[in-house]
Amino acid sequence: MKKYDIFGVGNALVDIEYSVSSEDLKELGLPKGAMTIVSDQKQRDLFRSLNLKGLKETSSNCGGSAANTITTAAMLGSQTYYSCRVANDSHGDFFCEQLSEAGISNNLEEHREKGSTGTCLTLITEDAERTMATYLGVTEKMSKNQLDFSSIEQSKIAYIEGYLVSTVTGFEAALTTLEIAKKSDTFVSLTLSDSGIVENFRKEFETLINKGIDLLFCNFEEAKLLTRGHSLKECEEQMKEIAPKFVITLGNNGACTFDGEKTYLCKGKQAKAIDTTGAGDTFAGAFLHSINLQDNYERATQISNIFAGEIVSRFGARLPKEITKNLDNRLNI
Repeated sequence: MKKYDIFGVGNALVDIEYSVSSEDLKELGLPKGAMTIVSDQKQRDLFRSLNLKGLKETSSNCGGSAANTITTAAMLGSQTYYSCRVANDSHGDFFCEQLSEAGISNNLEEHREKGSTGTCLTLITEDAERTMATYLGVTEKMSKNQLDFSSIEQSKIAYIEGYLVSTVTGFEAALTTLEIAKKSDTFVSLTLSDSGIVENFRKEFETLINKGIDLLFCNFEEAKLLTRGHSLKECEEQMKEIAPKFVITLGNNGACTFDGEKTYLCKGKQAKAIDTTGAGDTFAGAFLHSINLQDNYERATQISNIFAGEIVSRFGARLPKEITKNLDNRLNI
């Protein structure tokens, strides 16, 4: 028996959200719907511009893609571990407190260095699209040194965040996680994370995939970039040549999943979207928790669509604990 259900590794960030107009976003000069890495000073300038406009933040939470996924799974009852890098500052304190509240074991108890914890400025426009300006802080040097090798070995599933491939040391951490997992009979899942990351770091993703991942998560845009396909059918067929199992999320249209033998196209939960931040992360957390309970991919997809539909109907990248538990009880997962 393994100690953990899911081990996650990724960039630890504190998410700070603002609701803005498309015109505000245009004036700030950020590419809509994408994640842009910015310097500390650039992010400070963006905050200053927002404040001068009289705009106020709508939510603040500890985040990062894999952290959101692991938190969702933990709130559903999975035993989880998360490896990351945060500083010994107020944002780092906030991050550690939230991991502790969620019952997530982690590598942060022994040492946190000087510096700044990474922050992600997330701008939500009226069409519910999220645009991110991320200052990585100390997570820019996230490396295999932050990994707890024994926790990877003692996990049933390893979940690797695609954003890690954007730095040399982060890519090293992703590769090391995969290699240890493969030697330990740990099921390996990878998320592509962002279309811009797929476009700019395709070779790194191909390296990870070719080393033997078991399950690939992506959205339709990321799938098109990875497979060079245009239609969902083309992407689906090409993806079968790339990954043994996969999930392609389709926004309001639900998700297409492949369990190695059969493809499932499950409709999404109809919801009035106001913020799409964290939808894919929440989907992945519910999905991993579900398949760990031996649910088939069709049921896991149906359940995960409901969680994703719930998250887009409110601001913030995470569902409140009471909402998660209510859905859990209702769906009996």
